[in-house]
Amino acid sequence: MRNIINIKTALLFGFAVAGLSLIYTSNEVEARPNFKKIWAETYPDSKMLVAKKCGVCHPGKTKKEKNAYAQAVGKGLGKRKQTDKEIIVKALKAAENMPSPVEGKTFGDFIKADEQPPSKKG
Repeated sequence: MRNIINIKTALLFGFAVAGLSLIYTSNEVEARPNFKKIWAETYPDSKMLVAKKCGVCHPGKTKKEKNAYAQAVGKGLGKRKQTDKEIIVKALKAAENMPSPVEGKTFGDFIKADEQPPSKKG
C-alpha cells in the first residue's frame, strides 16, 4: 500500500512540474520576432535571408553579436525593442543608403546584389 502512495505522489509531482514547465516556456518569445518577417517582406526577391537567416544581421553564434548592417539598422529604430512595422521598414530603408565598410558601397548595394554586407573594413 505504501508503494502505491509513493508512486501516486511521484506521478502527481511529475505532472505538476511538467505542467508548470509548459506554462512558463510557452510565454518565452524572441525579443524581435518580426524582424526576419519584415525583412523578407521588404526585400521579397532576396535569397540572402533564406541562406543566412538571422546571419544577415547576426554573423556570430549569439544574437548579441551584430554586424555593421545591423548597427546601421539599429540607428533608425529609435528604441531597443522596436515592434512598430513602419519604423522597422523605415530603418531598413535608411540603412540601405548608409556606407558599408567597403569604400564606395552602401548596404543597399549589397542587398541589391544579394550579398552579405561585410562587417569590417578589409
